[in-house]
Amino acid sequence: MKKIMERIAGASKLLNILIPYSLLFVVTLLTLTVAPPALQSQSKYAASFLEIPVGAEALGMGDAFVSLADDGTAFHYNPAGTALVNTRIISMMYSSQYGSLAAPLADFFFAGYTQKLQDLNVSVDWVRLSVDNIPSEPDISDLDPAQREYYIKNSSNDGSFGSADDAIYLNISKLYGFNLDLGWSYFKVPIQIPIGVNFKYIHRLLNGRAASGIGLDAGFMIRFPVGAFVQSDNMGTFSFGVNVRDVTNTRVSWDTQTTETIPRSFVWGLSYDAPVRFLKGDVVFSFDRDSRYGDLLLGAEYVYYKLLSVRVGSDASDITAGAGIELNFMRVDYAFLTQSLGNVNRVSASFYLDRIFK
Repeated sequence: MKKIMERIAGASKLLNILIPYSLLFVVTLLTLTVAPPALQSQSKYAASFLEIPVGAEALGMGDAFVSLADDGTAFHYNPAGTALVNTRIISMMYSSQYGSLAAPLADFFFAGYTQKLQDLNVSVDWVRLSVDNIPSEPDISDLDPAQREYYIKNSSNDGSFGSADDAIYLNISKLYGFNLDLGWSYFKVPIQIPIGVNFKYIHRLLNGRAASGIGLDAGFMIRFPVGAFVQSDNMGTFSFGVNVRDVTNTRVSWDTQTTETIPRSFVWGLSYDAPVRFLKGDVVFSFDRDSRYGDLLLGAEYVYYKLLSVRVGSDASDITAGAGIELNFMRVDYAFLTQSLGNVNRVSASFYLDRIFK
């Protein structure tokens, strides 16, 4: 009996080692796999509301956040990032999409809850994009020129319709780690490998028509302290991250018997977070590359005493900026994005429940 228990314990240890690296290997293979060109050209903008950034902190840094995501918005940027959350968080955001804060062309909302659950971290999140008062015009392309001119001159059609796109996410993640032994003359380097997945339900309404679909995202990070290589504690953290979106080429089916497909895509990125003593804070630099559109994302942040943050970035050549303040029980962030269609203003907040109810 003792030998059997020892074998079971040994098998359990082996599985604990093999499972995370097997998942890492699978996600890496998916990262290197792209959707067929025909599929990409047909559905490039399918359910594009899912690409709208969540959270003002990331937007202020040009959305270059795939290797930095470690808060309540991590499900969007990298499903693995929630594994780095060590408290219960309620997160929310409002964004005026184009136009002004008082009269936006569209409204974008986000709300979510994140917590640690034994060895796993989980989050449940909801995003919604709504557009009202879209002018309703009939199709007159089949009319001859005379009929078309008559219709345009005499039509009094003033109808309108709206649209509402929703997505609900269930995120599950786990943090793995090990010490990399570089030999007797070096310290052991602690390596962190968060791995996570999103299961998402998509529901769309457009002018009385409905569509729905189920998708899967997966991601991982590799993080380590740079100072471990030179036996120093004050050289910051380097991180590499990958987010594979719509792993199975998500299908969204309409009640009109038509289907649109969201092609698989991935974002990879690097970041470096370094303490700077003479500035009395930290400086963060990040870089992301998005395969779907080939966008380059750049970001920088200065954090003063872990209290005040100032950010700047470039999101596919659009300039972003932002700021944030972190108190004992909450954090509030603001971001601004310049775009040809109109400026975007974003406000988000996170509440740390363990600090509120301690």
